[in-house]
Amino acid sequence: MNRSVLITIIVAVLLIGAGGAYVLLSSDDDGENKTYDVRVGYLAGDLHQVARVVASDDDVNGGESLFKENGLNISTPFAAGYANGGSVMDAFAADDIDIGFLGSPPAILKSLNLKIDIIIVAMVNSEGSSVVVKDGIDNFTDLKGKTIATPGVSSIQHLFLLELAAANGMNVKLDGTDGDDDTVFYVQVAPKDMQAAMDTNQVQAAIAWEPYGSQMILSGAGELLLWSGDVWPDHPCCVIAVSRSFAETNPDTVEMFLKAFIQANEMIDGAFDAGSGETYDRIITLATEFSGTNETVVLSSMEHMDLDYQIGDNFETYLEDYTQSYIDLGLIPGSKLADRDYANVTEYVEDLVQVQYLEAVD
Repeated sequence: MNRSVLITIIVAVLLIGAGGAYVLLSSDDDGENKTYDVRVGYLAGDLHQVARVVASDDDVNGGESLFKENGLNISTPFAAGYANGGSVMDAFAADDIDIGFLGSPPAILKSLNLKIDIIIVAMVNSEGSSVVVKDGIDNFTDLKGKTIATPGVSSIQHLFLLELAAANGMNVKLDGTDGDDDTVFYVQVAPKDMQAAMDTNQVQAAIAWEPYGSQMILSGAGELLLWSGDVWPDHPCCVIAVSRSFAETNPDTVEMFLKAFIQANEMIDGAFDAGSGETYDRIITLATEFSGTNETVVLSSMEHMDLDYQIGDNFETYLEDYTQSYIDLGLIPGSKLADRDYANVTEYVEDLVQVQYLEAVD
């Protein structure tokens, strides 16, 4: 066995044993031109995460995707996409993924309740969820006795529903269970299927991520009641989460991933500023194919969310608010903070959000 092959095997064994990325050395003994395998999870059809789609595409970047250009070999263990952020967290727990795109509230909910050890390294978007209702429902309290679709309990949309209900003196119960005069019932529906649920009157309202809110509005299946930003201005929605052990073992890999993601965001910004051209057309095609919608819906969606990777001044404040809301609602026992050796919500969020990886490349 020659020396180069032997070194390759030794390095790979050491990294796997340490719980790190599976690293394939593709050239010489000095470790140049490495390709790093990363397993990525994401939400099904969620246009908040369109930059990941763009970074994965060869054609939009002249034949080699931004991820490949940055030395990454991306695999998607569940290519169809996960139903909600809770399912992405379950994939972390099962060690199926190294990096995940999901809403920040489900990351909080399951990291504390189930001790799933992840960190948040970047924002993906702010705002971009909506409450869409059937004709005749003019305000939130009109939903008493009605059924609303959400992506699931472990989603930012469901937390938004719970907060709206609490603010209006209402309670939320699973459809088919007992309620009272102040109850709004919920049922879990994949966002891509919410329009059909509205059309058949299975539900009288739905709360979805883009593009499915815009799709329901433009199709006439429902009318806009409110956007999430109407209640939570500039709120962080989806984030990039990373297994803590993966990040600590492979900081360079995380930075390479974020570099490609930033480049994809910049490519999208440039294309939409231009409003036409080959890159613009390719991004529209990718967005429509990923979401299963059309160009009109995609363009509407882009107007109602802000794609931004930067962790701004209000980011941690909102995450503290989400965490406290879950505690106040009884969905996270107050003891869970102490169980993880956190004195309070602020200390937990400071440990959850790790900005050094983004700072290294931004």
